[in-house]
Amino acid sequence: MKRIILLITLILGITAVAHSQNLNWSLKYGKYSCTASKYNNGSYEFVPRGSFIITKDKKYTYNGFEKPSSGTFTIDKNGNLLFKGGYFDGGKAEKTDREDKFLLVFPSNPDNRWTSSYVK
Repeated sequence: MKRIILLITLILGITAVAHSQNLNWSLKYGKYSCTASKYNNGSYEFVPRGSFIITKDKKYTYNGFEKPSSGTFTIDKNGNLLFKGGYFDGGKAEKTDREDKFLLVFPSNPDNRWTSSYVK
């Protein structure tokens, strides 16, 4: 029985390594839609939170309010976006293993973390 458990563990470990995260995708400039998720009564609710646009000149604009909020961003060595100014000030959009998708966190965010996906 111990051998079977060891074999299953070994197979699962090899599978996990084979499917490890691919973070080598290139940043696309353009529009990213934002969604917050919230666990409620045994299921997840997905709530749209607007969108932001990033440009090649390292500027961003968040379009989730009546009046857009703008700032700048830098790209760290891992390809994550670091925001300065505007609504996302002090925030970070961390790359995921899914191409063109970030997990966005920032100090003024009441929902903790958003998922941001490239739309155009």
